[in-house]
Amino acid sequence: MLFDMKTILPVIFLILSAMAFSWSAQATDNSAEPIISGYWHKVNSTIMQENRQFAVYLPRSYQQKPEKTYPVLYLLDGGVTRVRGITGMVESLGAEDLNQQIPEFIIVAIPNTNRSRDLTPTKTDLIFKGKVLDELKDNSGGADRFAHFIQQELIPHIDSTYRSNQQRGILGMSFGGLFVAHVLLTQPELFDQYLIADATFVWDDNYLNRTLTKNQNKLKDTQLSVFIGLANNAHLGELGMTNRQWGNEFIAGLNALNNPDLHIRSRYFPDEQHATVMFLAFYYGLIELFALQSK
Repeated sequence: MLFDMKTILPVIFLILSAMAFSWSAQATDNSAEPIISGYWHKVNSTIMQENRQFAVYLPRSYQQKPEKTYPVLYLLDGGVTRVRGITGMVESLGAEDLNQQIPEFIIVAIPNTNRSRDLTPTKTDLIFKGKVLDELKDNSGGADRFAHFIQQELIPHIDSTYRSNQQRGILGMSFGGLFVAHVLLTQPELFDQYLIADATFVWDDNYLNRTLTKNQNKLKDTQLSVFIGLANNAHLGELGMTNRQWGNEFIAGLNALNNPDLHIRSRYFPDEQHATVMFLAFYYGLIELFALQSK
């Protein structure tokens, strides 16, 4: 069949115009709302004697619902990659089109300036069975000061700047998990929810379990929730097996307090190692601790 060019050219023009309009509309739709994980801020800390950076992620509904207040999650080891990952996870779990499995949160991510100094509770090397695995004696033991900074400077700043509802949770992994567990045992009233991913239970020859034994009275009348995720670190030999064993003892010790208002949940991830367990531990921890509150 032969086509009259005078007839077909207008048709081609209309098709190309429609395609261009479609591409333009798609680009406009995708660029209408920027993808933002958070904004960086700084506070001049007199307690830490340094400027401390932190990132704040605000829920998607924050601007649209000026009357609404939000719980706050404090994220340790809050570097850029972790901020992107955790904020994306929390936003997705809190989205209505994904069944809103947890509430929406303000997230405050705290990056490190000196990780081993700030996240460890005692001044010592990392030692296992008499062998020094990492020389940290001169750069450790600052957890109480760091917790004081969070309590006295960072939390008041967040609560006075953003619409928080006074409910607070904290997430930590490895040394961060050690810090979270230390705060749980020494200042349990500081947070309402504690998420601990494969903490360094071997720190200072079973420090966490020794401290739990000493501080039982601080937890007997508390109202809070704890989730502890443990990895399979058999590849590290006796060190990895001991860390898991002492982690299980820590969970058992918390449960043995028989406090009905102290809700302890835990999960073992047999297919995950220390370096891979964090996102799964936080994912299941968020659901375990907050799912009922979102209904």
